[in-house]
Amino acid sequence: MRTDVDELIKRVYIARRDDNPDEAHLLATDALEYARSTRDPETIVRALMAKGQCYRDEGRFDDAERLYVEAANLCRREDVPQLVVAHVIRHLGDVTAELGRFGLAKTHYQEALDLYREIEDLPAGTLANAIRPLARLHDMLDDHVEAIDCWREARGLYEKARISSGVEECTRRLNGAG
Repeated sequence: MRTDVDELIKRVYIARRDDNPDEAHLLATDALEYARSTRDPETIVRALMAKGQCYRDEGRFDDAERLYVEAANLCRREDVPQLVVAHVIRHLGDVTAELGRFGLAKTHYQEALDLYREIEDLPAGTLANAIRPLARLHDMLDDHVEAIDCWREARGLYEKARISSGVEECTRRLNGAG
């Protein structure tokens, strides 16, 4: 049954990529229903994240936050891989920021970043992607020193990962061109 849920979740992300939000939402609803029946915490968390992404796409940030909080709480109670936990907390930070609760978003981003840093052999691009939203938040809050530190670290990681778009964004931000 888990492979069925995995397949539905893949289809959610394909529908989102193909700009078919109605299909994505329906698939995410089915995936979450099936995931809950598996009683497998990681599967449920992944389905909650997929449904949360659909809500984010629709601008329904309160609904997305509710699902990410549920996922985060499940992660804290159960044995869920640390990378999945870090992703959940980072996305919770994104939603919290969208809702204008910047102090809480910063806390979520920092928690996620701490989790990412603890993971051995984490790809440089993944860590850079975790630093980027914190850097953006620091920029928005006019925390210039912290923002510069984050953008520099992210740029170095993007360079290591050979992700030119990330390097370019960090360089623009460091040069004040946002």
